[in-house]
Amino acid sequence: MVISHRGLKGKVVWILLLIASFQFIKMLLETENFKNISSATEDHIIFLSNNTDQVRDNVKDSTEKLDGTGTILDIDDTLTSQPRGAVIDKNTVPSDRQNVEGDVNTKSASNIFTKNEIKTSDIPYETFVQQLEEVNDTNIFNVTEKHQKIEFLKYAPSNVEMLKRGVPKISTFGDPNEMNCNDTFCYLNGRTLKKELITENPKDMFTFLPPEEEFLKEFKNPCWKGNDLLDREAMFCLPYFYIIGFTKAGTTDLFFILNEHILISARSKKETHYFDRGRRGRSIRMHRMPDKNPTSFMGYSNSGPCRDKLMKTYKEFEGTDVLFHGITVDATPSHVWDIEFWETFHPGYKEPPVTTADTLAKLNPKTKFIFSLRDPINRMRSAYQFFCKSLQTYKCDRPITPEKYHNLVVEAVDKFNNCLKVNTLRGCTYSTETHQLATHLYASIYHVYILDYMKVFPKNQIYILQMEERIRDPITTYNNLCDFLEIPRFPDDELQTILEQHKIKNAMSNNKKLPYVLTETTELLEKFFKPYLRDLVDLLGDEKWYWNLPH
Repeated sequence: MVISHRGLKGKVVWILLLIASFQFIKMLLETENFKNISSATEDHIIFLSNNTDQVRDNVKDSTEKLDGTGTILDIDDTLTSQPRGAVIDKNTVPSDRQNVEGDVNTKSASNIFTKNEIKTSDIPYETFVQQLEEVNDTNIFNVTEKHQKIEFLKYAPSNVEMLKRGVPKISTFGDPNEMNCNDTFCYLNGRTLKKELITENPKDMFTFLPPEEEFLKEFKNPCWKGNDLLDREAMFCLPYFYIIGFTKAGTTDLFFILNEHILISARSKKETHYFDRGRRGRSIRMHRMPDKNPTSFMGYSNSGPCRDKLMKTYKEFEGTDVLFHGITVDATPSHVWDIEFWETFHPGYKEPPVTTADTLAKLNPKTKFIFSLRDPINRMRSAYQFFCKSLQTYKCDRPITPEKYHNLVVEAVDKFNNCLKVNTLRGCTYSTETHQLATHLYASIYHVYILDYMKVFPKNQIYILQMEERIRDPITTYNNLCDFLEIPRFPDDELQTILEQHKIKNAMSNNKKLPYVLTETTELLEKFFKPYLRDLVDLLGDEKWYWNLPH
C-alpha cells in the first residue's frame, strides 16, 4: 500500500496534536490538584506532586518554605483529595522516586530531608514519620492518625468501576420466605421491618445495608464500607437529606441554590427517581406499572459524583470524630407522592401499608427532609402545563386551552370524589387510578403525604417551606435551611451573588402556558381544596397555609 506524502504529513500533524492535548490536560489536572496549597502552614506533612516548579507557583506566599530542606507543611482540606509523596526539592530526589503518590502505608519515601537534614532512603512511610518525630518538635502523632483516618478514601471507586467489578444494575425483589421473618416482621442487620417493605424493595436493600452503628463516624453524611460482588471493599453512601416534594413547587430552584454550598453535593443532576420508581421495577416515566426487576440498592448507594465532593470537605475539629463535613442530597419531588401501582405489591389493601417514608426511615432514621409547598391551585395549573404541554407525559388533548383544562379538572374532581365513596382519603390520595390525569389534583392534598413522614420521623428532621415566601425573602429562607441542615450559612455576599446569577429553572415560555384559567375552574378547585387546607393548617399550626384561599 502506498501512502502519499500529504497523507503521511497529515497523520504526523494529528499525532503531534494528540500529544500536545495530552500534555495540556495533564497540566490542568496537576493545577487542579494543588490550587489550594496556599493555605499551608508549618509543622505538618504535605504530599506534593513531582512537579516542584508548579508547586512553587501554587504555594505563593509559602514558597520560601520549600527550600529543599524538607520543611513540613499542611494543606488542610486538599490533603484528602489526592495523597502524595513528600515535601522535597525536585533536585534532591532520584528521577525514579519522584512520584510516590498512592497508598502511603505501602509506598516508600526516598531521599527525604528533614529540617535537620536527616536523610532516609527507601524506608516505609511509618519509619520516616518515626525518624521525623525524633528530630522535630512537630506533633507527628496527629499527622499519622490523620492518614489512618483517611485510609478508607481508596474504597470509593466510580460507579463505572463498580459495574466493571460486577455490581449489578438490576436486583431481584425481596422474598420474606428467604429471610428471617415471622408472620408480620423480618429482622435484618439490626432492623425490624414490616414484611411489606421486603416485598416491594430490591433484595439487596436491607441485606447489603449495615446496621446504623456501622456508618463511618468520620463522615457527617451516612456512609459505610461494604463489599461488592467480587468481595472488594468500597465506600457507599445514602443522602443526608432529601428535597422530597412537591412537584412544581420550586424544588429545582431549591436544589440548584443549595448545591452551590461548599458542603453540599448532589447524587445526580437532580432527580434520581430511585425511591419512587427504580427500587420498585418501574421505568423512569410516571404512571408506568412495574415491568422489570428493581434497580439494585448497591448501585444507588454507590452512584453519583457526590463522594468526590465529600472527600474534599476534610477538616479536623476538637470534640468530634467527624473529619468529612460534607452532606449529600437527593432532590426528587415525586418521591413524596409517587408510589403508583402499590396495589400490585399489596393486593387486597385499601390503603398502602407502607410508603417511601417507611423505607427511608428504616434505611436511616436520622435523615432530614425539605418540603416545598405552593398554592395548591397554582401548583396544579403549573403541573398541567408542564406535563401536558412541555414534557407531553400524559395523554392530553393538545393544544392545551383553558376550556380543555376545565374539563380535565371536572373529570379529576369527580373521579376523586367517587373514590371517596368506597375508600379512605389516604387511599384515594395514593390511588393509582386517581393519578392518571395530568391535573395532578391528588398531589395538592399536602397534609396526607406530610403526615406519613411525621409518623416515622421527628418534626425536627422535617422542614416545610412555602415557595411564595422563599421567593419574597430568599436570604432568610436559605439561612434557615442551612441552620436546619446543621451546616454553616452561605456568606451574605456569596449568597447574594448566587441568587443574582441564578435563573429560575423550569420556567416555561409564555407559548406553553395557559393564557388564563376559567372562573368556574377556580371556583370548583377552591371548593374542593377547602377541607384539605383546613387539615393542613391544623397539622402545621399556621394559617399561612390557606394561601388566602377561601376557608
